[in-house]
Amino acid sequence: EDVDRAIERAQAALASWREVSVRERARMLRGAADRMRVRRDEIAGIIIRENGKNWRNADADVCEAIDFCNYYAAEAPRLFEPRRLGRFAGELNIEFHEPRGLAAVISPWNFPLAIACGMTTAALVCGNPTILKPAEQTPGIARVLVDLLHESGIPRDVLQLLCGQGETVGAALVRDPRVALIAFTGSKAVGLDILAAAGQTRDGQAFVKHVVCEMGGKNAIIVDASADLDEAVIGVRDSAFGFSGQKCSACSRAIVVESRHDEFVKRLVESTEPLLVGDPLDPATDLGPVIDD
Repeated sequence: EDVDRAIERAQAALASWREVSVRERARMLRGAADRMRVRRDEIAGIIIRENGKNWRNADADVCEAIDFCNYYAAEAPRLFEPRRLGRFAGELNIEFHEPRGLAAVISPWNFPLAIACGMTTAALVCGNPTILKPAEQTPGIARVLVDLLHESGIPRDVLQLLCGQGETVGAALVRDPRVALIAFTGSKAVGLDILAAAGQTRDGQAFVKHVVCEMGGKNAIIVDASADLDEAVIGVRDSAFGFSGQKCSACSRAIVVESRHDEFVKRLVESTEPLLVGDPLDPATDLGPVIDD
């Protein structure tokens, strides 16, 4: 019922939002970036309390969100400039872009501001009313993001926050025939389910759903005979243990040439011993809690 109401509101806002100029929509994104910049430490603190990142990682999350706002604000106007294709006698061929329709954004808990912001602002600046469904673990920082965007001029019907379980709220959003665009970041299992569900064309669906789907990764760092072990050891340590390894970009394996293997392993183990496990609100903490059991 919540999904149905949100989609009805978004659908009613589609015609007016798509008529707002792309430069005006971009101005709103830059306004949100400015507001985040002013509240940078406060917002990082909210992330720390909600998902357990330490200060360095939480601050990076905020900075990335600011960058996303400014990047999409800068890039979007070029997409909406009509472009002539070829010059042939008696022909005028023009390429131009239009908003696609209603967007559902399903964001993860490990970059609860940055990724939610990136997917949401990309959809909005291109003229698509957007419903943001954040991970169940991190609805608080998603609320802060939505409030910032509303304060920057995005109408409330154009951007809505819809919290709830992925199995119910997320599944309903993905399957609704009125949703034209789905942007998802999360697990492989959920991502594959979204791709399969979006591939089913339902009654009343006048388009093919478009899915932007980012799933998990297993990342290796290769250390060969010429590697600078000082850099390799710290690089692997920071990648593997930053935010307790809870990100798809974390190094989950090191592939080390045999001639450097023993020395590398010894030094890597030694490099982890000073890491401080503790309260992430303490700036000295290297590893905070994991998100849940």
